[in-house]
Amino acid sequence: MKAVVFFLVLLASIKIGYHEFMFRTATNEVIVAAYRERAIAACQRDAKGQSLVPATAWAKPKSVKLVIGKQNLDVYLWQVDHTMWSARFKNPYLFLSASDKPSKVFCEFDIVHGAATVFRM
Repeated sequence: MKAVVFFLVLLASIKIGYHEFMFRTATNEVIVAAYRERAIAACQRDAKGQSLVPATAWAKPKSVKLVIGKQNLDVYLWQVDHTMWSARFKNPYLFLSASDKPSKVFCEFDIVHGAATVFRM
């Protein structure tokens, strides 16, 4: 009897895990598709003021990745009253890499504020 219960719990866990995986994958794809063009336009505007790469390098970015939260902010999880807490842990960002050569030039598009920042790593 224990084996049957264990097997049913295992099947339920697999089903829930697969459902969560599919939901997160679909959500990621939808957000990237919805904001990709806006991010490209914002990166091209920001790149015009800098000489890292030409603005045309953002027309077809090498990769587009969705990230939740900005990792380089000095805010901790327990500092919920901090003004930058949402930016660190909650806000979505799109990271685009330039298609120009194998350069390390990236663009960070803040979906909430609609602003882009081009930088070199």
